[in-house]
Amino acid sequence: MEQDKTSRFRIGLFPWGGVAEDFLRPIGVNRRAFAEEMSGGWLFGYIAALAREGVATSIFGFSEAISGIERWVNPTTGVPTVYIPAGRLYRWLRRWPGDSDDVTHPRTRRAAPLQDLVRYAATPPRATSAALRAEGCTVILAQEYENPRFDMLVAVGRRTGLPVFASFQGAPPPAIAIERSIRRRTIKAASGLIVASAPEAARVRAAYRLAPERIAKIPNPLDLDLWRPEPRQACRSALGVPNSARVVVCHGRIDIHRKGLDVLIMAWRDLTRAHSDQDLRLHLVGSGQDDGRLAKLIAASPVPGLRWVRRYVNDRAEMRRELGAADVYVLASRHEGFPVAPLEALACGLPVVAAAAPGVSDIFPEDAEDGGVVVPTGDAAALQRALERVLFTDGLRARMAARARARVAEFASLDAVGTRLADFLSGHPSTREPPSLGACETGRRPHEAPLGSPR
Repeated sequence: MEQDKTSRFRIGLFPWGGVAEDFLRPIGVNRRAFAEEMSGGWLFGYIAALAREGVATSIFGFSEAISGIERWVNPTTGVPTVYIPAGRLYRWLRRWPGDSDDVTHPRTRRAAPLQDLVRYAATPPRATSAALRAEGCTVILAQEYENPRFDMLVAVGRRTGLPVFASFQGAPPPAIAIERSIRRRTIKAASGLIVASAPEAARVRAAYRLAPERIAKIPNPLDLDLWRPEPRQACRSALGVPNSARVVVCHGRIDIHRKGLDVLIMAWRDLTRAHSDQDLRLHLVGSGQDDGRLAKLIAASPVPGLRWVRRYVNDRAEMRRELGAADVYVLASRHEGFPVAPLEALACGLPVVAAAAPGVSDIFPEDAEDGGVVVPTGDAAALQRALERVLFTDGLRARMAARARARVAEFASLDAVGTRLADFLSGHPSTREPPSLGACETGRRPHEAPLGSPR
């Protein structure tokens, strides 16, 4: 169903940092499939939460494979995705020195600073302005403020008269001086930033001397209708997992360093070595740019009990089955923005063991009382001990599981987040200070299925 044309306003949402192919190619998805079939993650959580508040969204991407505008509409949700051709300058620069977002291009120490700057050419202002006008967008929202795309969108905002906002999904601060200088100006020119991680919000306030009211502490939302517990026995039977097995699951993009998969494998080897008499299983679900490296790592030293579903799983029913068959969810990430994967696990009733990447401590401020045990990042021994504790302490695991779904409903459900997102993006002052936990709405309104989520 097409999005309601009587919407309060329309967001132009810009994910990724270079061209769409840099993100989609490693997970085996093409432009059309992304536009017509994708769901889940922070991007579609934002869209679904905003839709409940009567706010429509158009997704914008850039492509090096097209010569004219492409516009695809998701047949289920009515959400349009508009692909804009990458400019000639950017196409030329991708040959040399290349773009730091292109995982197929070698990144050398000599060329790295230039590769960072090349990303400025990935967002052509004139074509972007025209596409925003054609879609009827009244607000611009960038995935990351620490990215050249954000700087270019601020320029687009000046050209079009549209306010520009940005969220934090994990991008690091700029490494080169010229980008830092540009960013100081564009951050101050933006209408506001959405930062769920308390440490990151503090960093941004200090680094850019921003007033607190310019930053909204709003978590990435999750659709609790889409993510829900499934019968454990049925899930295990479907996957051929015996009841006696103890299963740990992890899902998401295969990025070894950022997702801490090397740390997870090290911790898992130590755990299985210490409990060789137990049927311990590690289920890894996902694909990405590091598939080949991870395969070599596993082949060089086999990982006991590992089952790797080596593809991007877009079928939420399949993913719920994977989560439903497990005892514990693990997140070993070194760096995140505000991770959605552990929220999905919590919503499916799983206790979580997570490294303290940005955003994680905001999900679990009371640790196990909020359904999760948090350990230092990059510490395989601490991760192993936490997994051991939760896996083999039945009472603790049961208490964490009982708390899990309620924790998500308190502060990250679509209704709890949608109102605050919509108000902040429209300039409403009520969103400047986050409500106390438990004060947010958790019940669902009698709306149709949200945009961005399959019915």
